[in-house]
Amino acid sequence: MNQAWNAIRAALRKMLPACDARPIAGSDIFKCVEGAENQVKFEIKPVVFKVPERATSRDANLFVAISGWLSFEGPNYRERLKTKAFNTEIGYFRLKDAKLEHVYGAHYDIDETQPGHPVFHAQVSPQMGMLEHVKEQFRKDSEVKEDRVQFLLRNVRTPSAQMDVFSVIAQICADHLMHRDSGVEVRQAFAKMRSECDFFIGAAYRMAYLNANVAPTCYRSTHWYAGDNPIGQQSMSSITA
Repeated sequence: MNQAWNAIRAALRKMLPACDARPIAGSDIFKCVEGAENQVKFEIKPVVFKVPERATSRDANLFVAISGWLSFEGPNYRERLKTKAFNTEIGYFRLKDAKLEHVYGAHYDIDETQPGHPVFHAQVSPQMGMLEHVKEQFRKDSEVKEDRVQFLLRNVRTPSAQMDVFSVIAQICADHLMHRDSGVEVRQAFAKMRSECDFFIGAAYRMAYLNANVAPTCYRSTHWYAGDNPIGQQSMSSITA
């Protein structure tokens, strides 16, 4: 994890020197905690990214705070690690007129038991608690201008990919540092960062309903729900009959 974090920070500097991610040391972020038998769990303490809101901008005015946890299956940890479970929380804060406004918040989760929950899902949620970490790392004296997330509907579970902390970091870099005119050095830095974050595999490999019938090649969210799943091989004639 420390190696991946070092690669992430190095990639940020190559993609846009005005960007940053803190804390600097991975040892301040990733903490091994006691887990159940045959798994190891890591707490991921808050990290804050300073990036531009738009990838074409040179002004890094957006602060993205992330925290969560990630566990791996055992007992053999010498082979490539396999995800057991994860939880990720993320809060976006825009700097405007020397004040911070909370513009987006969400958590990403895994749930293999609830029939109404997509196994991987994103759920909008206010993350004002993340503000203290933004101020601690970058904007110590900033005032809060507005919380734009507090009134959004919270019980919408959008099916998603496995958005563990390292997946979310790749998304942040893609959203805010990559565009169609990005140069070779930027693209190479992004590819290097993604490669270093790819030191483990996701949890979907062990879920029968994501590995049966057409699910492995379809990727539609109808397959993301536990329980009986449709085969999904209807012909056009059966649909229009």
